[in-house]
Amino acid sequence: MFQQFFAIVRNTFLESIRQPIYLVMLGIGLIALLITPGLSTFTLSDDNLFMVDMGLATIFLCGLIIAAFVATSVVTREIENKTVLALVSKPVGRPVFVLGKYVGVASAIVVAAIIMSCTFLLIKRYGVMQTARDSADMPVIVFGLIALCGSLLIGIWCNFFYGWVFTSTAVGAMLPLSILAWIGVLMFDKEWKFQMFEPMETPFGTMRMISGSFDPQIVLALAGVFLALLVIASVALAASTRLGQVMTVVVCLVVFMAGLLTDTLFGRRAFESKSRGRILAINVIDDHNDNFSDDGDTYHITVDRGIDITDDEPVYLSSDNLGFGLLGPGQAVLKSVSYNTADLVKRGDDPMERPPRIDDYLIDGPQRVHSLWRIAWSVPPNLQAMSFGDALNQGHFIPPTHLGLVGLYSLLYISGMLSLAVILFQTREVG
Repeated sequence: MFQQFFAIVRNTFLESIRQPIYLVMLGIGLIALLITPGLSTFTLSDDNLFMVDMGLATIFLCGLIIAAFVATSVVTREIENKTVLALVSKPVGRPVFVLGKYVGVASAIVVAAIIMSCTFLLIKRYGVMQTARDSADMPVIVFGLIALCGSLLIGIWCNFFYGWVFTSTAVGAMLPLSILAWIGVLMFDKEWKFQMFEPMETPFGTMRMISGSFDPQIVLALAGVFLALLVIASVALAASTRLGQVMTVVVCLVVFMAGLLTDTLFGRRAFESKSRGRILAINVIDDHNDNFSDDGDTYHITVDRGIDITDDEPVYLSSDNLGFGLLGPGQAVLKSVSYNTADLVKRGDDPMERPPRIDDYLIDGPQRVHSLWRIAWSVPPNLQAMSFGDALNQGHFIPPTHLGLVGLYSLLYISGMLSLAVILFQTREVG
């Protein structure tokens, strides 16, 4: 069975990267990333933050189109051309066929995402040239051109002399060369000075970083994009077992939009909890244990809106505006309310998980769950949870544990979609 499985994976992977749409979208993605620094100069704020946002969105959108078209064609085309009969007529189980197809498609998507991600990391290192006096980052230009031109030349050479397929050969060469280009840029700074494992100042103190150009937060954001693309690929594969290529692509686009808007469309209705304001500033007035758990502990807060809460009216604290991150069963009241400032006073001895912080929310009570809206919220994949661009732009730290939770959610969703694909394909007439 394993031999059959790996044969399906290998053939699906090669078939995927040989499709014209694969190389076309990969080329469009690389060109879009290359012009991102120029387009980012038209902002009125931090150009580099906008460039990062545009780069992540470019990888996401191009990867989405690759996932939708490649994942649909590898199953739909085989069913329409009756070539799937050669497999299912042999002792190859349909679940093995579906799983092998997905792993092959996912491998092709990951290869394209890695190539675009390495290009994006080179562009991020290059940055936006704010003035004409800024000097070019020559290591980025040199290593980037070597990777790009080298892969194209290898593809042309092997196609001309050995008859190899240009698309798969060029992509196969571009993957290691793009990774090596990124490693080369990590090794040298803008002035060609070696910079590996040198002491650097970080928010956590002086540490030996792998490189002055290495940003682990960007890597975590790219990993979130990878997970989103793998989820979309599983949706496309499940839809392609019953639908044609055009309708499957439409389903992928609908799921993509619903996944980005599921919190707005369904989440805020599924979990009802009225927000009374977001904390913008906070000062400790009286808290001997620094835990906001003792009766009478007092903090002076400033929120982002006019406070419509009267004195001594109870409120709850949460790390989000829907009440998911309720800090504990403990209540507090507001004193000395003056437009958007007040004293937050703890009432009772119920413990709190931690003291209130900036960006916490005042809410009117524990969330109330509406079952039907919650089901509607749970069906589309929550792609917004896999997009960390907003966190990067706002300077928030992305904990690796959060990526682990998102990865677990993605694994469960992919498993569910592949199970659905097997169920749909089991009863599909392919003769």
